[in-house]
Amino acid sequence: MNVPPKDGLRVPVEDLRRLVREIYEAVPLPAEHARLIADLLIDTELRGVVSHGVLQVARYVRSFQEGRANPDPTIRILHEGPATAALNGDGGLGMIVATRAMQMAIAKAKELGVGVVTTVYHDHLGSSGKYVRMALKEDLVGISLSGRSAAPSYDRANGVRGSIQGSPPLAFGMPAGPGRPDFLLDYASHFEADDEDVRRNPAVFVKAIGMSHVANILSGTLAGQMLPEFDRRTTRFQGADQSGFHMALDVSRFSSPDAFKADMDYLMDETAKMQPLPGLADAGLPGRRAWKKEADYRQNGIPVSAKALTSLEGLAREFSLPVPWA
Repeated sequence: MNVPPKDGLRVPVEDLRRLVREIYEAVPLPAEHARLIADLLIDTELRGVVSHGVLQVARYVRSFQEGRANPDPTIRILHEGPATAALNGDGGLGMIVATRAMQMAIAKAKELGVGVVTTVYHDHLGSSGKYVRMALKEDLVGISLSGRSAAPSYDRANGVRGSIQGSPPLAFGMPAGPGRPDFLLDYASHFEADDEDVRRNPAVFVKAIGMSHVANILSGTLAGQMLPEFDRRTTRFQGADQSGFHMALDVSRFSSPDAFKADMDYLMDETAKMQPLPGLADAGLPGRRAWKKEADYRQNGIPVSAKALTSLEGLAREFSLPVPWA
C-alpha cells in the first residue's frame, strides 16, 4: 500500500505541477503533452499514490532521451465502431494515448450508454486510477486496466508466476453524491511472494495471477498486441511494450443516477463505521482515504519524499530550471 513519505517536504500543488511541466517542455516535448503529463502525475500525487507520482518523472525523461519512447507521438485509430475503438499509441508515453482513449470512451458512453477503447504500442501509462477518475467526474462508472505486450517466449521450466510481466494495474470506480468520496479501487494485481507464502494461502496467489492475466488479455490481446506490427522485438520504440483497456458506463441507462449515488453514499458511510481489518486504522472502502488525502494536500501541499525531491532537483539543474522550494 502507498503511504505518505515521512521525510522530505510539503510542496504547494501548483509549484510542483509547474516544475514537472517545465522539465518535460525542456526535454523537449510538445507543450500540450508536457502539460498533460504534469497534470496526471500531480493528480496521482493528490490521491496519495506516491509510487506512480513524481518519482516517475526521471524515468520518463530518460525514456525519451534514450529513444525508448516517442516524445511526439501521433495517435492513430486502428478500428472504431459506435461504442468501441482501438488506438495505436505510436510508441509514446502511455498517458497521452490513455487520456485520449478514456475521453473517447466517455463520449461514446454519453451517447450510447457504454464506451470501450483499447490502446497498444505505448510506454507506461502510470496508475490506472486517474483515467477512472475522468469517468467519475462525468458521473460515469469507469474501468481501466493495463498490461504488457506479448512475451516473445515463456520459460516452461519457470514457475507460473513467471508468466506475469510486471505488475498489471486494475482500477474500478463508481460515482457517489456531490462532495462525497467515490468508490475507487486502484491496485496492482501481482505481488511478490516466496514459496512459503504461496503454500500458506494458495488461493490468494492463484487469484492474483488470474487477475494479472485478465489485465494483460483485455488490454494487450484485445488491442492486437500479437500482430506483427507490434512485435516488441522489432518495434522502433523498445520501451513501448504496454497496452490498455478503458471503459465508461452511463448509470442512467441502468437505473436512476440519483438513487445510484445515494446508495453509494450509504455504502461508503456505513462500511466506514465497521471494524477495520487487523493493522488498519479504519474500515473505509477504497476511495475514501484517497479523497481525504486530496483535500489535505490541496490545502497544505503534497508531501514529497526526499528521494523524489533529490531526483527533481537533479533534473532542474540538468535543464537549468529554478526549484520552487530552494
